[in-house]
Amino acid sequence: MRRTAFFLLFVIVCLYTNAQNYKQYNHYIANQGLLNPAYNGTRDYLSGLVVVRNQWIGIEGAPVTQALNIHSPISTSNLGLGLSVTNENIGATHTLDLYAAVSYKVELTEDYLLSFGIQGGINSFSLDQSEIITGDNSDPVLYGSSNSAMNAGFGSYLYSDKLFVGLSIPEFFTNEYNTTASEYIKTFDYKNIHYYLYGGYVFEFTDLAFKPTILTRFVYGAPIQIDLSGNFLVFEKAWLGLSYKTSSELVFLVEYVINNMFSVRYSYDYPFSSLNQVKNAGSHELGIQFDLNFGKTVMKSIRYF
Repeated sequence: MRRTAFFLLFVIVCLYTNAQNYKQYNHYIANQGLLNPAYNGTRDYLSGLVVVRNQWIGIEGAPVTQALNIHSPISTSNLGLGLSVTNENIGATHTLDLYAAVSYKVELTEDYLLSFGIQGGINSFSLDQSEIITGDNSDPVLYGSSNSAMNAGFGSYLYSDKLFVGLSIPEFFTNEYNTTASEYIKTFDYKNIHYYLYGGYVFEFTDLAFKPTILTRFVYGAPIQIDLSGNFLVFEKAWLGLSYKTSSELVFLVEYVINNMFSVRYSYDYPFSSLNQVKNAGSHELGIQFDLNFGKTVMKSIRYF
């Protein structure tokens, strides 16, 4: 009974937070194409990444996320194109997001560029009734709930070889249960919109580089969440770093540059909150990034982000 009650409570929390929490990533600087449509097309070649995130290991029904982002500049213009697919399971809920993005960059100075981007696509949301155990089978919020609807987002991105600043709203619309229609529908509510503001700078030294970054998340009615990170590049091959989240988590970050085309990343979250007292509720995140030059010359400059 206690296990059933805990699981039901977890499902209800997930239903509520579905409209309150956008997907999160530890390597947010590397995963900018998933958070900011303006980033798509800012690298020199066809680029992309694959991310798998298992959150709160050891807790039944915890979030599991897989994501793919591919983007490229259009060589004959200042336009960039991108495509992203995200699949996430939280308890009995399942979401699948498919977005196409277009960006346009403007050369402000010889060193700085400013990119604007928009994205549009489809959000698919459903509940797996077999995962829900409750004594009240008539609750319409928990049964027969699935939908697909359009969504859109916007972003801006200022960058140079060493500095970057981004501001984005990945999604304007959120899922809310409509009691009249007895189903979940997409609604526009400024209280549910998530704003991302982030940035960083790369300090280069003789034998290493240091990249401090910060990401802030704003949503109405919730405390501002801040991620502070610091990464060191050693031997021109490996990034080692730490990140602290104001949600009481310490994150260990590792990235290995295989060659000019591929990099692999791993991170581990260690929560300091009471959540870690339930089980060893750390989180794992694994990602692979690729830059395909198709035999062309190497990138015109080292890309740190």
